[in-house]
Amino acid sequence: MQAKIPTILFLMVIILITSCKKKEVSEFTDTPIIESYLEPGNYLNVKISRQIPFSSNVSYSSDDINNLNVQVTFNNTTTHTLQPIGNGKYIDSLLMVSEGDNYNLSFEFNSKNVKAYTYVPSKPAGVSQSVTEIYIQRMDSASGPPTGTQPDPVKIKWSNSDNSYYLIVVENIETTLDPIRDFGDNAPPSNFFRKSPTNTSSEEIRPMEFQYYGTHRLVIYHVLPDYAALYDQNSTSSQNLTNPSTSITNGYGIFTGLNSDTLWLEVKPQ
Repeated sequence: MQAKIPTILFLMVIILITSCKKKEVSEFTDTPIIESYLEPGNYLNVKISRQIPFSSNVSYSSDDINNLNVQVTFNNTTTHTLQPIGNGKYIDSLLMVSEGDNYNLSFEFNSKNVKAYTYVPSKPAGVSQSVTEIYIQRMDSASGPPTGTQPDPVKIKWSNSDNSYYLIVVENIETTLDPIRDFGDNAPPSNFFRKSPTNTSSEEIRPMEFQYYGTHRLVIYHVLPDYAALYDQNSTSSQNLTNPSTSITNGYGIFTGLNSDTLWLEVKPQ
């Protein structure tokens, strides 16, 4: 049996949480959140938003999130002013992201000079897969539990002599999804999943990770350490952008480059 927390310790935890919340409210600074993933073939774009504090009793700066003077210096030579398109989004439709390029972002917010830096890493090299199709037994009320042996994991390999970070996103691209197993009354899972960033040169995708039959797109991303760190800080996602980033000054979020290659896999009923 798990031991109960003593009452006095429980009260200390409550007091600590309350004091932390009060401290956060009293020390709240209107700091911008940057979100930008720069990938070759896309126009340079940035999203800027405000934090959502615990309390509404805070003071925001007078800056208009949709009318900032957002500039990007490309390869330390040419400076471009991004155009606002609403909802805190900024874009330069003349500046196409390319492999090996570096970018310095800057704008004024709350009387501070916000800066960020990133570059676009190389495309994954030497990418290969162990198989192009696997067969998985259907598991529903009619078929019962699976019998026999499961197929081997799909092994993806790539070159990684410098111990860079990579991650894999797996997406079923079928218009109509054909479930491998009976989900019962539970909401059906998403048609895609991702693996955690790794600085090795291979990754395995287990058969049980697939939820649907059909064609799957396997995207191998070469990512920078700041993306991997953000992912690790938030367990299994990169959605919480309020952690400090080493590439951003006077702001939170993520301003990072990435590059990718794509493989394909067929998942078929056994």
